[in-house]
Amino acid sequence: MVRPIITGIATGIGLLTDKYMLGATNFVEHYAVEFHATDAQKDFVKAAMYGGAILGMIVMGPLSDIIGRRSGLILCSIITLLGALLSTFAWRENTLIVARIITGVGMGGEYPLASSHSAESSESGDGARNVALLYLFGSGGGQALCPLVTYLMDVGGVPGNLLWRWIFGVGSILSGFGLILRILTTQDSEKFKEGKAAEKAHKENTCSLLSPYWRPLLGTAGCWFLYDIVEYGLKQNDAAIFSSENDAAYSQSVMDVFLTRLLVIPSLILAPWLLTKTSSKRVQFIGFLGCGLANFILATAYQPLKEISLLFFTLYILQLSFQSLPGVTTMAISAEIYPSMVRGTGAGISAALGKVGATVGSYFFSELKNQGNISTIFWAVTVTSVGAMVLTLLAIPYYNGHTIDAADTLARDGKPSEAVKVLFSGPMNHDGSKSTGYEPDDDDWLSDEESQPE
Repeated sequence: MVRPIITGIATGIGLLTDKYMLGATNFVEHYAVEFHATDAQKDFVKAAMYGGAILGMIVMGPLSDIIGRRSGLILCSIITLLGALLSTFAWRENTLIVARIITGVGMGGEYPLASSHSAESSESGDGARNVALLYLFGSGGGQALCPLVTYLMDVGGVPGNLLWRWIFGVGSILSGFGLILRILTTQDSEKFKEGKAAEKAHKENTCSLLSPYWRPLLGTAGCWFLYDIVEYGLKQNDAAIFSSENDAAYSQSVMDVFLTRLLVIPSLILAPWLLTKTSSKRVQFIGFLGCGLANFILATAYQPLKEISLLFFTLYILQLSFQSLPGVTTMAISAEIYPSMVRGTGAGISAALGKVGATVGSYFFSELKNQGNISTIFWAVTVTSVGAMVLTLLAIPYYNGHTIDAADTLARDGKPSEAVKVLFSGPMNHDGSKSTGYEPDDDDWLSDEESQPE
């Protein structure tokens, strides 16, 4: 019982560190005043980690399909640790930018590797739930930990020129701890080993295996792109959004950010349970729908709402709670639906396009924030959510664990085109026959029968 928990922590601690280090960007700009950074340099600090993350996802995902998940996860931890240490001891702004790029490469690799390894190590039908638990540990814990550490050091009187270094220092400690755990506990899953053996037997290559998956790849990559526009565009700027609502000390804005991260955790706890009761597709659609509606209210009634701090805060928490659902599913679906032989590549491409969205959202939302157009940010989130809903309906398959197993078997047998057809055929029973609905629901209003041509 203890070993699976330790192994799970070893897999998820990289994502926790990633979310922690991303959150650091939200606060370091305020404290690192000794650098006298230009506006352009400040923008580069925010964007640098995203650039590195895109590179890490594109490289580390496919690389893990070759060298194995264990080796890939250990390599990610080493790169992240080097970047975190350089961030901690950066002596000028440009050094910090380089450090953030290095950190981003390691962190970027975490998304396809940790999610793929978690899904491959799961029993049939449990992959999405286990990826959701991974996301709960990493995203929920990491996003809450960074503002908490920052707040405690701020109210504890740590000087600003040391405080920002200690923010990165804690990230370095997390990276080092994760590296040790992975060396001691992580192993490649049996599914991964079987997939590699089948790939050699059929003399398949990555292109021939993945090209028939163009439609689901459009769905997973496109939805992750749209989701990260919202996720990182808001969370890289919400300290400023909250500080614009009052004249309190900056530490109070940090506490507001911490509370938002903490109060979203219940929805992250709910997500693994939802994914055992209904499809990942439905959960993703509901998440984007709720996020769009909440932001529509924030956008249309921004002026009166900002005068009522509690109501504004409540609505912001509501939209973050809905937003967390596609945060789970974009990662879970990408980690489940591709053949095990090229799962790291499929998940890596999807995650990389997601970080392109993060870069777009972070930059343009920052520009809107700098111009004081906070309500326009909420309008942008609303429109983005609607686009993600449409893409979910059209390009995300409706499946269960038996569907995934059947599709993976066909891919291993050298029949990837047939595997895709099975993937979009809907939920299956254990014997391979078509299920009447997603267990325990008998009729799913988001089934491929209704929303997608076969």
